[in-house]
Amino acid sequence: MMRKSQLFNALYIAAFPVFGYGSYYGVKNGLSKGFIVMVAPFLAILLLHVIDAAYNRRVGRSIKPLFWLCMAYIGTLVLSQVVALKNGIPGVETGNVVFSSLVYAAPFLAAMVVCAHNRHDPEFDFANTLFLALSALLAINILGYFGGVSAVGHSFEGRANLPFLRGLYTGAHLLSIWALMLIVRIRHVAQRPVATALAVLGLLVALYFMLKVNSRLSTMIFLMLFVLFLTKAIKIAKGLYTISLFTLPLLLSFALLVYQVLSTPFFAAILGRVDKEDVTSFNGRSYIWYAVGDWITNDRRGLIFGLGYKGHYTIRLFDEVARLWGVPDSHNFHSHSTFAEVILAQGIVGIALLYVLFWKGFAHYRAEYLSRTSQAPIFAGLCYMLFIWQIDIFCYGTDLGHAIFFAMLAPMCIRSASERRELLQ
Repeated sequence: MMRKSQLFNALYIAAFPVFGYGSYYGVKNGLSKGFIVMVAPFLAILLLHVIDAAYNRRVGRSIKPLFWLCMAYIGTLVLSQVVALKNGIPGVETGNVVFSSLVYAAPFLAAMVVCAHNRHDPEFDFANTLFLALSALLAINILGYFGGVSAVGHSFEGRANLPFLRGLYTGAHLLSIWALMLIVRIRHVAQRPVATALAVLGLLVALYFMLKVNSRLSTMIFLMLFVLFLTKAIKIAKGLYTISLFTLPLLLSFALLVYQVLSTPFFAAILGRVDKEDVTSFNGRSYIWYAVGDWITNDRRGLIFGLGYKGHYTIRLFDEVARLWGVPDSHNFHSHSTFAEVILAQGIVGIALLYVLFWKGFAHYRAEYLSRTSQAPIFAGLCYMLFIWQIDIFCYGTDLGHAIFFAMLAPMCIRSASERRELLQ
């Protein structure tokens, strides 16, 4: 007979491929409908938890203070949507605000429920549960790709457009996180030859699709971390978190160096796209990033609390970029950076909360990695997100990276059974 905890675990694993399918469904049938599909399994977990808690009349003291910090950040996301609705941003409607707010919060809360229902089980491994969930999401995308399902809204000829994801580069990020977690999971090679062989095969498949997606920055960051984790040099690497904070300004400052690296025979062979203007402008993204930098240093309207979701349109920050690209209006633009998107929409308050959450996650899982616990694989995935959130929107709001990052934080927000007993004494 299946235990309740096993039911919650199975629902959570299944929720991620449904989340991916919801992205595809939303582009074809409407944003709000897509959000409903994306969030439905997570809401089912929450509903079952509420029913179970009411039936058993249990009110536990299982929540750690970090939970409220996470909810404070999610609260700023929700508030930014309300501000956008008030400001009349094109495309922002009441239904979108409600459903996007659910997408912000439900995956995190569902992960909390999974951790809470397994806290009495010493064999429970949340890292494994999350890895299986990401594996299921990758599996439906690979099957869809080979089955001829066409990606909607982000199709680029000659590149691997995984269909059940929100964007082309989302596939590269998902593959990188999954592959890095897999590397750390490979242990006791001599004692487990079959499992090791399967893991190596999975890694090769991930690398194949990563190169087919052909994301230059993602590939560079992945390879750097791949070497650090494969050689175990990550154990003695110092200042990784601090360096990650400056990923965006470092890239802009060393754009020519990035071009020289990508022009080497190795990268030219595997990536191919090494046009100087394209590389040094990061496919045109630098124009947006410089506009955001100019707003931070010179304009500063709304800098403390933000301008709301798509607040750039309120002050027409990207209009010049739109003219440069030959686009009639800039309201559909985003900044191609979670950092830039958060500071525009949620201001210094929102970005400070996110900095703290990344630090908390990094410090916690680094200790888990150094102690070689079952949660060590999460550290590898989190390290990748430390760098990529600065230069891609992957970790923002309704994107997949937001759900993954807050899933990683969920175990840190739940007291273990022993911690709860100590609290009650």
